[in-house]
Amino acid sequence: MTSKEEVNFDSVFNALGWNGRYQIVQVGLVLLSSLPFAFHIMSIIFIGSYVPSQCKELNDSSVLEDLVCRADLSDFNLTYHECRISITSNKVDRGDRIELSCIEGYRYEKPRELSLVSEWDIVCEKEGLSDLLQTLYMFGTGIGAILFTVVADRFGRKFSNVVAGMSFLVVGTGMAFIPTFVPFAVLRVLQGATQMGVSLTSTTLYLEIVPTEHRSKMSACGTIMWSISIVTYAIAAYAMKDLGWRYHQLVVGLTSAYYIVVPWVLDESYRWLAANNMYDVIERNLKKASRMNSKNENVIVNTFRDKVLSPRLHDNLPLLIHSSNGESVCCQHAANLLAKQQEKEERPFLQIFQDRQILTVSAIIWFIWLTDCITYYGLQLNSTKFHSDKYIGFGLSAITDVLASIMFWLTVDRFGRRRTCLVFHLIAGISLIASVIFNNYKDKMPSFTVAGTTFSLVGKFAITTTFNLLWLYTPEIFPTKIRSVGFGLASFAARIGGLLAPFSRTLYRHYPWAPGSVFGTCCIVVTFLMPYLPETNNQELPQTIREMKRSMTQQKETPKNKQKNLITGS
Repeated sequence: MTSKEEVNFDSVFNALGWNGRYQIVQVGLVLLSSLPFAFHIMSIIFIGSYVPSQCKELNDSSVLEDLVCRADLSDFNLTYHECRISITSNKVDRGDRIELSCIEGYRYEKPRELSLVSEWDIVCEKEGLSDLLQTLYMFGTGIGAILFTVVADRFGRKFSNVVAGMSFLVVGTGMAFIPTFVPFAVLRVLQGATQMGVSLTSTTLYLEIVPTEHRSKMSACGTIMWSISIVTYAIAAYAMKDLGWRYHQLVVGLTSAYYIVVPWVLDESYRWLAANNMYDVIERNLKKASRMNSKNENVIVNTFRDKVLSPRLHDNLPLLIHSSNGESVCCQHAANLLAKQQEKEERPFLQIFQDRQILTVSAIIWFIWLTDCITYYGLQLNSTKFHSDKYIGFGLSAITDVLASIMFWLTVDRFGRRRTCLVFHLIAGISLIASVIFNNYKDKMPSFTVAGTTFSLVGKFAITTTFNLLWLYTPEIFPTKIRSVGFGLASFAARIGGLLAPFSRTLYRHYPWAPGSVFGTCCIVVTFLMPYLPETNNQELPQTIREMKRSMTQQKETPKNKQKNLITGS
């Protein structure tokens, strides 16, 4: 990708210093947004935890007298179960048995305020409502994936990120004061939507502020922040184990309090500003960055004009009008012409569905995201089955996340995005199918239990690696004008997988072979689709759809055709 039409920000960022104080502040601020994620996503495990209970004792003897036709109450035994009260006769010649619901409510083994399940009596026939809260959260992330990414492409990454982050803080904190289930469930949807808005726009921001060769480092830092988030929340949750769920939720919400300062420190994406012809804002921010990094302002600004503005205007549109005092002002006529040209060239949201080649690439990406999400969360939800002790099983699953982050760092640049994604999907598919085979015969051969668990963990490790990679690979594929929308649609497909994943627990109880078979088969299918996606390793981020399509065309050319085109000059 070396045509004059490209916006080469890499030269600007390299001249500025990709790891200077300015970048550390900007990228650090964005990466910090990942720290509260585990708190919000996993909070339902603790605030909505199951609390053992049974029916309260009947206080009104008149109820019993009516039920037993005013017979001697001493002739009957009352047994209080979790969801019912059994009344049976002591006399041999009578076989009376009456079943009652928990008329007086429930008695819990722990204080009611420890869990919303006990405070709101979400037990027995209502117990599914606690699982519904997690489903609603995933539903909300799907809404956020569409809403906030459209806003990000239209009004800017910073605006979308700040709105999502502030809403994240308000919703998360407000949930601690909700008195009933229904409004809490509504806020749970909003919590998921705002969390996904923060996640997607943050990813786009830190990928668009660093040179091409360092994007994988930023993505790896993102995966490390997720690991830190999980560990931090585990420690915090243990420390709050004796507090009520409302205090727990209040702490969860306040983890996003740092967003109060974000609007005053975070800068807009340079690539988005360029795509929307806001060159004066770019120059103002570059001057600030130069001062923070101790660089010469004139050198940085001139590099921006030479490497970015001139190619954007095709060397034939008057760009700068120089005043007598040496200051330069963007030519409004040139900006207007370029804006009209881009408006004809791209219509952000609809362009994905109107262009057959872009739609094909997008559909493949959607399927990969759905596969990775349903497989990752399906295995995560069933991680307690990896060992007879559920805590050990969960711990083993957590270890695979750490190992996957390390593997991501080691392979993503050396072998490229597409090849790494293909290989680890293949490993995941084969491992998960193998685990099904071994687990199916573990009753006949107990030694197969270890093999089945091992293959399941290998599959979890492989799918976690690819899932981490998608957060880097996907925004690299789409051009700037539709990057957030393309990223958002992919994440929305993942949310569909997230909605389906909880059902894998029920499916496992009835058909233990089914979840692994479905997950493994989907991963194998992905390996056949990967060759149709472009490689983005060491490639400049495309600004326009035309640049994206040209890059894909060049990658499809064989060396023989490339030599022929070089000779003919075509």
